[in-house]
Amino acid sequence: MYVVANMNICQGHARCEDICPEIFSTDDNEGKVVIAQSEFPDDLLEKVRLAVRNCPEGALRIVKGGKA
Repeated sequence: MYVVANMNICQGHARCEDICPEIFSTDDNEGKVVIAQSEFPDDLLEKVRLAVRNCPEGALRIVKGGKA
């Protein structure tokens, strides 16, 4: 599984970074999400899901399978 962000709707609330800093951070210039590691290990799945659910804009999405 991997996580993707829709940069057109991200408003930079940084909740994802607060919940799962192993995967998410915030761009210092634009203030939007930066995904450090889009494919994440299974042991981070619950933290990534929580981060995705807590995005107020719905800008994050988990995709099943590996990246092509």
